[in-house]
Amino acid sequence: MSIKMETFSLRPKFLREETLLEDPPKKCMEAQDIKVKLYLRECERLRVIPVSAFLRAPNSRVLKLKHYNMGPNGARALAAALMIDTVVSFLDLEGNFITSVGLASLKEALCDQNYVTYLNISDNKLGSRGAELIGRMMLSNHHIDTLHASRNGFTDADASIFANIIKDNRTLKELVISGNEFEEGAGCALGAALASSETLEKLDVSWNHIRKRGALEFAQGIKENVGLRTLDVSFNGFGTEGTAYMGQALTTNRSLLELDMSKNRITNIDMKILAKQLAQNDNIQVLRLGDNLINALGAMDILRAVLALETSSVQLIDFGTTCVDQGFLKLLAELQEQRPHVRVIHGREQNVYLDESMAPPVENPDQALSEFSGETPDDAVAEFEKADKGRTYVVDADDNRGDAVDNETSGGDADAVGGGEGKEGIEGEATEFNEHELDAEVSAVTGEPDTQVALVDARDGGVTETPDI
Repeated sequence: MSIKMETFSLRPKFLREETLLEDPPKKCMEAQDIKVKLYLRECERLRVIPVSAFLRAPNSRVLKLKHYNMGPNGARALAAALMIDTVVSFLDLEGNFITSVGLASLKEALCDQNYVTYLNISDNKLGSRGAELIGRMMLSNHHIDTLHASRNGFTDADASIFANIIKDNRTLKELVISGNEFEEGAGCALGAALASSETLEKLDVSWNHIRKRGALEFAQGIKENVGLRTLDVSFNGFGTEGTAYMGQALTTNRSLLELDMSKNRITNIDMKILAKQLAQNDNIQVLRLGDNLINALGAMDILRAVLALETSSVQLIDFGTTCVDQGFLKLLAELQEQRPHVRVIHGREQNVYLDESMAPPVENPDQALSEFSGETPDDAVAEFEKADKGRTYVVDADDNRGDAVDNETSGGDADAVGGGEGKEGIEGEATEFNEHELDAEVSAVTGEPDTQVALVDARDGGVTETPDI
């Protein structure tokens, strides 16, 4: 008996042979995953630790990576991810020690990138080489409108690069280059650039060394500028000349709204000059003049200038920790009464008047007595003399005993004048003296010889004559 074998196929009849030979479809990777994978691969290749803040939110518009100490290689790994990024618009890399090596990679990523508008590369030890890279990047990138590059060791030799950025870049609105080593040359270069700039709205050059001629040229540029809204030149040492030229700039500049000249070696005399020129500017809204070489007198000049200008737009005056006196407080009360919206910051209040003309008149005690009692001081004295006339005074024995002790310590002078008998006679008893008798004794001793009279000693009952004097 033969068994017929049949074969059965598990292959579905409706599938074609070509379909069975194809690989299963792969899942497409999203842009976020590609960016993260690329970043991790570069970190592994460059042997750096990935920044966790970036891995947690790779698709965030705001990327803050401050003080992660990523170094040059960390910046290179991040630049690889930024090349394909289309989301990040706010990039903060402050304090990461990326140096010019890391900045070179970021420059390549940002030159062709059209999404980042805010870039903070402060405190990264960029130096002069980094300044050159920033210049090239900003001339080719027309989307960054805010650039912070503070504390990077830039010098006067690098100032021309930032001057060209101010002059040629038409998209930059805010530039912060504080805490560098800019001196007089930088002040001249930046001033010339500001004279022709129309797009830059905020400039911060604080904590530099712009002074003397550099301060004059810088202020001259502000005078001709028509676009700047906020200017910070604190901690530069403008001094007398720079302050005077800045005041002249305020008389013609109609765009500047906020000015910070704190800690610039400004004296009371400089403040008086600045106040006169400030009285011609009705656009400035915020004025910071704290911690200069001034006292309440210099601060009062500024308040008077604001009070004198009825169209003034001032909203905040900051004198820092400058001590003020009572005269300043009077002016401040008057200012706030007329313009309640004005806010003034100052230091400790002193209970003095540095300006004597503002001090209240000294109170006359005689006038106060007259207002209180209705009598003049002369009337009070006459009334006292009238009440005291003819009064008898009694000297106690204790008082006489004290006089006796004084006489003994003085070498016995009392015995020579009055004798020892008188001392014994008054001991232990009270002696009455009539006022008229005392007057007679005084007249006899001090009067003329022909008018001297004999004195009767009531205690001894004897008669003695007063010797001629």
